[in-house]
Amino acid sequence: MVAIENAKKNPLSNFTKKLSKKKEWFWGYLFITPIVLGLLVFSILPIIFSFYMSLTKWNSLTSPVFIGLKNYMDFFSDKRSLGEFVNTLYFAFGTVPISIILSILLANALNKKMIGTSFYRVLYFLPNVTMASAIALVWKWMFNSRLGLVNKLLGFLHLPQPAWLTDTSYIMIAVIIVSIWSGIGYNMIILLAGMQNISQTLYEASDIDGASPWIKFSRITLPLVTPSIFFVLTVSLMGAFKSFDIIFVFAGGGKELQGPISEAIRTMVVGIYQNGFIFLKMGYASTQAVVLFALIMMVTGLQFILQKKWVFYE
Repeated sequence: MVAIENAKKNPLSNFTKKLSKKKEWFWGYLFITPIVLGLLVFSILPIIFSFYMSLTKWNSLTSPVFIGLKNYMDFFSDKRSLGEFVNTLYFAFGTVPISIILSILLANALNKKMIGTSFYRVLYFLPNVTMASAIALVWKWMFNSRLGLVNKLLGFLHLPQPAWLTDTSYIMIAVIIVSIWSGIGYNMIILLAGMQNISQTLYEASDIDGASPWIKFSRITLPLVTPSIFFVLTVSLMGAFKSFDIIFVFAGGGKELQGPISEAIRTMVVGIYQNGFIFLKMGYASTQAVVLFALIMMVTGLQFILQKKWVFYE
């Protein structure tokens, strides 16, 4: 009652407070305007435009012609496009699980106090600050069947020496190896940050109970780092579905991306580039982009549904 009476007595004070709030809103909206405009112009509008262009026949030089769902019918009946779809799944689900498992083990090892820990953390993260195309070029040389370092090492260990770059059975494996190597550092840093947020009192209590290192890892570290694992899993799958640089270089770079080797590793993103910018079938490329968008949304949505069963928040 006293506050209401004071408010009635001081209308100027109420006006000043309202004016102050409006100023805060103004500056808040002003600061987020560049980000909102960037998101709208470079993300949301292109997505909407791609949905429309997927219903047209367009060579990017003349006016688009509306053809309805014909591009989608062609996509699901085209062996080439279905092959790119399968390669995309093969690459994503071949890269991400192995990368995350290795990242967890690496983060757990570097979470311990030992000499040179900081040096090793930087060393493993270095590939993330290197251009993906440069990484692919170096690894492509290393996978050379006659002169490459990989086969030299395998020969020294008396192991089989595959023709990594010319055998359709091994070229995708080579690309997966390079992708795991280049992405493991980022995942390791995120997981390491999650591990360092775990309370040390839990480990001290387990030491008192005589728990082994495996028990501490499986019963304390792993469950409590699942939020970080979920984040890394989601981001890594999105990145794997959209991966382009490494696959493009291994598939032949600026060439026409033809032949059995290119077909063995050509994913949907490479197919979108090829159809849109080499064959000038922009409408069909937009259809592929929409299908890839739907695939990423479905996989991400499934992850958010399933995370309730295995992700533990404190």
